Formats: sequence, structure tokens, C-alpha cells
Amino acid sequence: MKLFVVLLFSLLFIFQAFPHEAKKQSENLTLEALTQKWLEYEGSEQDKSEKLFEEFSVEVEKAAPSDTIVYYFPEAKVIHENILEGIKAGDREKISDNVRSWEILQKNLVRFQLDEVYYSYRILILVIVLALLMSLIFLVLYLVTSKSRKENLAFTTRMIQTQEAERERISNELHDTVCQDLRVLQFQLKEEESITLCQKIASDVRNSCYALTPSDLNEGLYEALVSLCDMLKKQSGVEIIFFIQDEVRKNPDFINFSKDKNLNIYRIVQEVLGNAVKHSGAESVSLLVRTLDEKHFKIIVSDDGAGFDLKSALKKKKHFGLKNIQSRTKGIGGKVVFNSAPGDGCQVTVTIPY
Repeated sequence: MKLFVVLLFSLLFIFQAFPHEAKKQSENLTLEALTQKWLEYEGSEQDKSEKLFEEFSVEVEKAAPSDTIVYYFPEAKVIHENILEGIKAGDREKISDNVRSWEILQKNLVRFQLDEVYYSYRILILVIVLALLMSLIFLVLYLVTSKSRKENLAFTTRMIQTQEAERERISNELHDTVCQDLRVLQFQLKEEESITLCQKIASDVRNSCYALTPSDLNEGLYEALVSLCDMLKKQSGVEIIFFIQDEVRKNPDFINFSKDKNLNIYRIVQEVLGNAVKHSGAESVSLLVRTLDEKHFKIIVSDDGAGFDLKSALKKKKHFGLKNIQSRTKGIGGKVVFNSAPGDGCQVTVTIPY
């Protein structure tokens, strides 16, 4: 779209330049008519002829051909000099012959001038036609790509919704079957070691259920993020510092996000924190949620880990998590920026509309 705007302005500039060039040519190629003055002199009475000859001489001085005229018609300079010489020598015949040559030259110049103007406008018309064709092509391409982007976004949204529904189904199955069976088994076991193992398995299953479908989201996004940080901190031992501005936490729009939007924001944070904890080797991670303006807030996750090269990471199939972050962020109308380099840690900034 930016390329289209730049191209359009360039074509508009050309559109303005051609009429200007044509006008410039018209000004440079206009000559004073000397033949009329000379005819007046030749047909004048004796008492007026001297005065008319002086006026003619003045007109000859004014009619010195410009560099543009001399460039296209070198003979203009020769004819003008001959007339001046004829005036100085009083050679009326030489003046008359060269004035007639000057008249022919003037007609040629006018014809040349018109040809140049018409050529400029023919080029201008061609430019206009090309501009219209290119504008039409860009418009079609924009509409096609826009439709494709909308279709891709809709498909991604449906895919994420399907994934979440399946996560919820699996979570419910684990909770209602495996966890219940482990609870029953725990009461039937007599050895302390077996009971402890059973309790550990039950705890791991419950954590898996929570990861699949965070129950704290029913209480609110803020509460779910607090629980997520606590859980990851306990599991990994990595220091996770969480801070949210009151301006965001108490914002009615933030509190009343839809279930889908809450879940997408939670998954984005979960993915970013999970990457920092599991793959970066970070010792500490900070999660900051702060206001940006009246319509947006920011989620900023920073770590002191190993960092990575974003371009190469996105090309690798195993980095589906990064693409998942981008898809989810785009699905809720937000933007995500990764700022990282090998050895310099990583900062992920997600801008989300209320």
C-alpha cells in the first residue's frame, strides 16, 4: 500500500511537470515579428520613413534569438546578424532579403513550437493512461491480497478456537477420569512411597489440565496472569517479576474482555514466558503490563537469557510458538515486536487494543 501511494504521487508530479515544460517551451520559442515593421517602412512616405526605420532597428535589437532558438535553428543567429549589418551599412536590399528569410524562419519556429507542445501533451496523455492502468492493477492486487489476508485471519481464528475447544475437552477428560481414578487409587494404597508417587502424578495431571484450560480465567485476566507467573516460578525456579499498572488493571474494558480475548492474551503471555523459562536460560524474567494511550495497552516481557536471531528462528519449523504469538496477536487486532540478538536477552512487546 505504501508503494502504491509513493507511485501515485510520483505520477502526479510527472502530470504537473509536462504542462510546465510545454509552457516553458512556448515562452522560449516566441519571436517578435519584424516583417510588419519592415513592410510599414517600405510603404511609408519620405517624411515618415526615417522614424519607421529607427523603430525597425529597435525591434531588430529586441528580436535577438534566444539560445533555445539558436540551438534548434542555427541560421536564426546568422539572419539576425545579417539584418544588423544591413542596418549599419544602410543596405536596404540585404535587409529586405533577410527579413523575408526571418519570416520563413518564424513560421518554422511556430510550427516547431506547436509540435513540441503537442508532443509533450501526447506524452502526458500516455503517462495518465499508464497511471490509470497501474492504479487499477494496484487496486486489484490490494483487494485480492486484502481478501486473502482476511481469509487467512479468519482461518487462523477458527483454528485457534478449534484448538482451544480441544484443549478444554482433553482437560475435562483428564480431570474427570485420570484425576478421579488417582484419588481413588490413593486411598487404596498402603505403602507411603506409592501414595506419594500417586499424589505427584495427580499434581502433574492437574498442572497439565491447568495448562490446557486455565480455570483462573473465570476470575479475570489479571488473576490468571498472577497464577501463571506463580506456577512457572515454582516449576522452573526462575525469578518472574510481574507488575501491572492500576490504570490498566482497573480499566473497565480490561476487566470486561470477552472470554476469547482473555484466552488469547493469556496464551500469548504463556507462550512468551514459557520460551523465556524453558529455552533462553534466563535467571530472571519481568512481565510488565502498562497503558499506552486511551485505546491501547502494552505487555512487555523481558529476560536476561541467551537471546536469538528472529529471522532465522521464524524460518525454522520448530519455532511454531513465535508464529503462534504473531497469529494470536493479529487475531485480536494487536501488534507484536521481538527485540533480541544472540547473547543480549530478549524483549517481546505486545500492543493490544482495549
